[in-house]
Amino acid sequence: RYFDGALVTGVQMQSDGTARMDFDLPDADNDRLRALEPELNDVIAQDLRVGDGYVPLEEARAQHGLIRSRSVAPPPTPDGLVRIVEIAGLDRQACGGTHLATTGRSRPLRVLKVDNKGRHNRRVRIALEGVRGIEHGG
Repeated sequence: RYFDGALVTGVQMQSDGTARMDFDLPDADNDRLRALEPELNDVIAQDLRVGDGYVPLEEARAQHGLIRSRSVAPPPTPDGLVRIVEIAGLDRQACGGTHLATTGRSRPLRVLKVDNKGRHNRRVRIALEGVRGIEHGG
């Protein structure tokens, strides 16, 4: 909602419950990114349904904002369809990754750090509650 149109430039999820997400956000304020933590945890608490479906790749490309990765689109199926993941009432975008059935199945998270990675890129590092001594609200 706050960074509509931001492109994803990279994501790396670790088995220990930490992750880094890179976004093309040249004008983003790093403090504003850090301040999103309560709102992200509110989305988790709302237990929103996460569903998926498929559309033809060309249709996905034609819909503004549906493909949000800067360098590569999610891979199409053999018959040319792209998977679209929707978080009910919040977001809808092409994605080839793994997702929980609802947002509430995630543990609360902490924004650990926000870095500038070049003129445009912002790297957001997160950890799920209970990881490496991370406690909710602490």
